[in-house]
Amino acid sequence: MILRYLGHNWRQIDDILHQIGVNQCKIAHKWALTLLDGGFGVLDDDGRGGKHNDGFYDQFPELEIQAKAFAVEACSKKSASFTTVDLAKYLDEQFYEITQTSKVNASLVRSAESCRLDLRRWGAKFQSNSQRPYFEGHERDDVVKHRQEFISYFLERKDRYYTISEDEQPQWNLPTGKPCVLIFHDESTFKSGEVSAKRWTVDGHTPFFSKGRGRSHMISDYLVQHPSGPFFSLSEKEYEQATRAYPNLLSDSDDLNFNRFSATAGINVGEQGYFDNVTILCQFERLFQLLPFKKEYKDHDIEVVVDNARTHSAKEYNINEFGKGIGTNCP
Repeated sequence: MILRYLGHNWRQIDDILHQIGVNQCKIAHKWALTLLDGGFGVLDDDGRGGKHNDGFYDQFPELEIQAKAFAVEACSKKSASFTTVDLAKYLDEQFYEITQTSKVNASLVRSAESCRLDLRRWGAKFQSNSQRPYFEGHERDDVVKHRQEFISYFLERKDRYYTISEDEQPQWNLPTGKPCVLIFHDESTFKSGEVSAKRWTVDGHTPFFSKGRGRSHMISDYLVQHPSGPFFSLSEKEYEQATRAYPNLLSDSDDLNFNRFSATAGINVGEQGYFDNVTILCQFERLFQLLPFKKEYKDHDIEVVVDNARTHSAKEYNINEFGKGIGTNCP
């Protein structure tokens, strides 16, 4: 049709098709009539295209299961030494073990290139070895045991928590047992000079680039697993009741900048220090003073999951308090 649109007659088109080795006009016309008379079933009966022979994993489906499990385990290890050659060698060993045959040459039953395609088909990605959760000592037996106990505690009590449905439009699921509000404490640092990694620019109107990231402001806040969330705060009326009971809530803190109606606190890093034991305890004291006045939490249990950081237990020492010799005074 394109050639006809360009002004070629059918004989010229037939010559062009013949030169490039495709069906000529007569053959194409014949197949068009066949398709109109017999429908798509005629093309299916012709047996062209598709899969003609069983693949490697069609003949050995158990090998695919073992290979996939091997790949997942290898990709989960801390070391980044796993390659497609390792998978190919593993398949080679398992193949001869399953078939009870002996290896007669150095060739692999499935090449490393085919294994690369297998990995991609199984959902694996070959990407930069960075920007993932890191750990240090999290695999210790005592840490693993504590983590399992921590998770089990919440799973056993899940009927007491407010949860979110997994629908396209999530809704709150109300607890069926005695209701409990989960509060999560966490901290984040924001820099005044932070910019997006990419931006739109126009020649001649490009602004200067900020070399530094600017001053830092650290926020310590409380996320609540409750329909009144996402952050903990009181209404104006509730806050007035709280200040009548605890007038110190109206006082400014030398170390923390509190948001009104809540226990959210901020620190200008470098000017007001950092969140340590003293400031964290001060913030939690304010939280515990405000919580009883939250009407939506009435008759609810409260559980707080606290962010753990080394700075929360930090303490300043004077170097002069340390002895110079081994075994001498140490604070």
